[in-house]
Amino acid sequence: MTYIPVSDNPRGITILAVLWPLTALSAAFLGLRLYCKIVRRRQLWWDDYFIIVAWILLLLSCGATTANVRLGFGLHFEQVPVENLITYGIQSNISGFASIIAVACSKTSFAITLLRLTDGWMKWFIWGLLVLLNVTHYLSALFFWVSCNPPAKTWNAMLPGECWPTSVTINYSLFTGACSAFCDFALALLPWRLLLRYNMYNREKIGAAIAMSMGVFAGITCIIKMTTIPLLYDSDFSYNSLPLVLWGFVEPACTIVAASIPMMRHLFKKRGLYDTPTEVASTSVHDSIHSQNVSGSANHRAYQQQQEKQRQQQQQQQQQQEQERRHA
Repeated sequence: MTYIPVSDNPRGITILAVLWPLTALSAAFLGLRLYCKIVRRRQLWWDDYFIIVAWILLLLSCGATTANVRLGFGLHFEQVPVENLITYGIQSNISGFASIIAVACSKTSFAITLLRLTDGWMKWFIWGLLVLLNVTHYLSALFFWVSCNPPAKTWNAMLPGECWPTSVTINYSLFTGACSAFCDFALALLPWRLLLRYNMYNREKIGAAIAMSMGVFAGITCIIKMTTIPLLYDSDFSYNSLPLVLWGFVEPACTIVAASIPMMRHLFKKRGLYDTPTEVASTSVHDSIHSQNVSGSANHRAYQQQQEKQRQQQQQQQQQQEQERRHA
């Protein structure tokens, strides 16, 4: 293989300048999410495991794309050394596969968080979103490896064989993107209805709902990515696919950040020993009910103390009046 200096690949520099800072940013938010769990002595749950897997896949995608930059990704196709093409194709498949599964895992993580807070029709609706999201994305990721016969032709175009029509994979990718965006917006709107049932100040409800609705930005990036999907089969893919690769990476990174923000409210607001009511945005229904019960118990004790104080004052007044009558 022939390695190409990054300095000779301006587009490659742009790719690396976007991918690695996004990887670091998403790692920082994920780290803060896990830190808040540890500080509050909470055990990791399935939503945490899914988002950790999503970040690992994001890192894998970033690493494979970085390796491809060394092989010529960002240059015109005719400038890519022939001996690099097979490895380039394998790493391209790995990068695309990992980024799509990262999207599915990161959005699944947030949906699982909402499952812990919901019941009735909302729980079933979220389960439906989970099935739709994962089936479409896992199939889309699988197509990187099985869209040709023999499968090796997906990374080695020089092999004899046949591949699916371009329109099939492009249209299915657009369908997957539409499903992903729909799930993003649906999961971003559900918290607003969910939080109406909790006894919280309006300001806290709005703050918690906004924190849980950051997934709307992932939906926006998904829509932008959909506009670049036709570049998937561009004749000069290594040069023209820059927007597709970048937005394909931005979406899972943005989702990881958005799914971590609700868990980080602990860093900004805490009252005494127990979580604030706004922690409903990042904990189970049991936790939020416990918080409300603690608050209610405290208010009840304060009320009892006030009543006891009033009774003592009344008794003192009666004793004083009795003494005054005796002296009179």
